[in-house]
Amino acid sequence: MTSTTPTAPQSAASTPAAKPRNTRNFVFYLLGLIGHDVFYFGFSLYLIKFITGPLFDSGDKAYDDRMVALISGIIIVVRIIELVLDPFLGTLIDNTKTPIGKFKPWIIFGGVVGSGSFVMLFTSFGGANIDNPMLYVVLFTVFFLVMDCSYSLYDISMWSMIPALSDTAEGRSMATSVGRLGAGLGQMIVTAMVIPSVLLGEGMFGSEHNGWLFFSVLVFLFVISSVLLTTFGIKEVDSPLRVTGEKTKFKDVFRIVFSNDQLAWLSLSSLCYYFALALTAALMTYYFQYIYGDAASYSMIFGPATLSAIVSIAFYPSLLKRFERKPILFAAMGVMLLSFVVFFMAPASMGVVIVASVLFLFPQPIIWASLTLALTDTIEYGQWKTGKRHESLTLALRPMLDKFSGALSNGIVGLVAIACGMTGSATFADIASGGRLLFKAVMCGVPVALVLLSMLIYQLKFKITVKYHEEIVRKLTEAA
Repeated sequence: MTSTTPTAPQSAASTPAAKPRNTRNFVFYLLGLIGHDVFYFGFSLYLIKFITGPLFDSGDKAYDDRMVALISGIIIVVRIIELVLDPFLGTLIDNTKTPIGKFKPWIIFGGVVGSGSFVMLFTSFGGANIDNPMLYVVLFTVFFLVMDCSYSLYDISMWSMIPALSDTAEGRSMATSVGRLGAGLGQMIVTAMVIPSVLLGEGMFGSEHNGWLFFSVLVFLFVISSVLLTTFGIKEVDSPLRVTGEKTKFKDVFRIVFSNDQLAWLSLSSLCYYFALALTAALMTYYFQYIYGDAASYSMIFGPATLSAIVSIAFYPSLLKRFERKPILFAAMGVMLLSFVVFFMAPASMGVVIVASVLFLFPQPIIWASLTLALTDTIEYGQWKTGKRHESLTLALRPMLDKFSGALSNGIVGLVAIACGMTGSATFADIASGGRLLFKAVMCGVPVALVLLSMLIYQLKFKITVKYHEEIVRKLTEAA
């Protein structure tokens, strides 16, 4: 199906009628995403902290630094290789037909296998990390790859449910806001529990290493709860727009992605933002331990500050009723930019650090929701251009971007930790002033440039507004 570019509607009469909300779906979607994001932040932020901390603390600093650098490099390589698979995984989900739908089988498989592999990454594989480094490297690579691919299936399926919950702008904004609220709760829970659970596990099982293993088991239990709640609680909404027809061929995956110009430009803009976020978030525990000088305060300060993010997403649907998505997005990114300035300039003062933490976390759900809604809208845009609908393939781009930015950030974090002397049993007193300055320049300076670039690309290249999308949906509905 081909056509010329639709014009914005001339009157409210062209807007599709609102459909009733399915409150049950929204509630279980929220609950399911709590465990999902406990998993996401568990491996994206804290696995590298475990690797640069107790995992390689043999007493031989040269050996420990070599192994940290090697594992960091493996994470980068594996995630870059695996991210190429994400569009194919999205296509696999799109082509799935089962009595419980196309999403739930992969939520079950990806959640259980991925979180189980996550637990294995917090072991030493029987002491191989010290006694048999080559065996450790092989086992780590295998389990990391399994975890990463499984998480992709889980993540793509969870977020692909947004168009399955509603095909109206109002319904999608509600589903996205509810989903982001659940994700924010998951982030708050894992942030608040990481240090206490590690300390509790260390007290019960005798070492910091075992404390981190205890933390990974708690994450696993949260994921299992997410899988159960999502599988048995959500019922997908039927819509004529979601009738996909013939299956997508794997050989056509990249042609489909790059034929959607709005998807391509939005992906580039989103990548810059995700990279900035991932880099800052991954360095945050180091900031509290080596720059602020009190690792235990991380959960006390950052956990409650995450509550501000939950508050912000509660206002998002109301903001969308009064403003276009782009000014909301740019205002939120402006607050994020301010947080980097405060973090860079902050003295060792709890009050200032709390302000910086709130400025950093408060806008994140709004930015994420705006980018996710924009990405979801490109589904109908691509369907309108090509005559074929690719829900999971399109939404697979988001975890693909997450992975790429996470891979780069984890690799950079490992190298920064080595360059600044923040590995093994190093303490606050061991870090030189030059190391602290380098650390803050990477944590704050690089993200500022990335966020500004993200805003520039979005401003110049992304054209889908709410009214434009409503006109596309109207035309697709008439043709269905």
